[in-house]
Amino acid sequence: MECPSCGVDMVDLEGEDQTLRKCSECGGLWVDVSDLNRMLLHHNLPGLESIGGKVDPEAMCGQCTECLVDLVRVVGGEKSDPLSYDTCESCGGIFLESEFQNASDYPAAKKEIIEFFTRFSARGKKKVAAHA
Repeated sequence: MECPSCGVDMVDLEGEDQTLRKCSECGGLWVDVSDLNRMLLHHNLPGLESIGGKVDPEAMCGQCTECLVDLVRVVGGEKSDPLSYDTCESCGGIFLESEFQNASDYPAAKKEIIEFFTRFSARGKKKVAAHA
């Protein structure tokens, strides 16, 4: 699979019966939506459909190299620390851009993905805690 960001062939990081793909050029990660949901639920986070976020209709994200469908940018996290990921509306694949340079193997990549989505969903958790 080619990286949606820079077009370089992505390398498979295999582990736990799941495969992540990493771009050796930009550091972006590609994860299948079902694999991502398993990771999130296993770490007591809500599934992707419950994490929230807002679609950025102005973002130019490229195309899913598997489906050739335009990617959609989803923005979330704290206002002071906005985060985003790109997703394919056809296959549901998730592309996390370039902040994952240190994810050299599957365990490191998984840890960074969990940390990313913990921060991404932080805004919703604070609202829930404030109303409790």
